[in-house]
Amino acid sequence: MNRKQVGKNIRNRRKELKMTQADLADKAHFSVIHVSHIENGTVNMSLEALLAICHALRITPNDILLGEYLYNSVEDMVFREPSNHLNYDDKILLQRIFGFMEERRTKEDS
Repeated sequence: MNRKQVGKNIRNRRKELKMTQADLADKAHFSVIHVSHIENGTVNMSLEALLAICHALRITPNDILLGEYLYNSVEDMVFREPSNHLNYDDKILLQRIFGFMEERRTKEDS
């Protein structure tokens, strides 16, 4: 586990939620200094700490450890990045759904 990347993922999610380190510390029951150390990747996180942060940020451990929530859209996650999340048939189905949605959006704009 890359502590610096994990810390960056936590920081990005916290900022996405417009939370301060103090907000996260309060919700996860840590000190602000400990949150800072975690985000900077200078300490190892226990499983309990990981789960507390996940709960506070309303995400899963995979989101923090793998950064999956950081994709701008489902389309980016599925089609532009190598992914083991979906099998080929599911990707084709999603591609068709996105095509249909784009077609519908174009008709609505006309």
